[in-house]
Amino acid sequence: MPVNHMTQQDKKNWRKLHNQVLSQRNSNDMLDVLLALDRIVVEVSMRVYNVSRRDRLTMRKQNRYLHEAVRTHLPRLLKPSRRF
Repeated sequence: MPVNHMTQQDKKNWRKLHNQVLSQRNSNDMLDVLLALDRIVVEVSMRVYNVSRRDRLTMRKQNRYLHEAVRTHLPRLLKPSRRF
């Protein structure tokens, strides 16, 4: 049977790292859900307002650009700013 030689500090460090990974994963999952809801709202809106097929393609393309920008920049924007 293996003996656990993990110190108290090692356990604290491991828990901190584990919580950071879970927090990041939860943030990514939440972002996926929000972007999916945004896509649904865009699709429903295009149908309600009878947007032409060509314009729908343009709107979907713009929506993809927006989602790409959100995925790229949101994590940086959510970090607390450091003021000197």
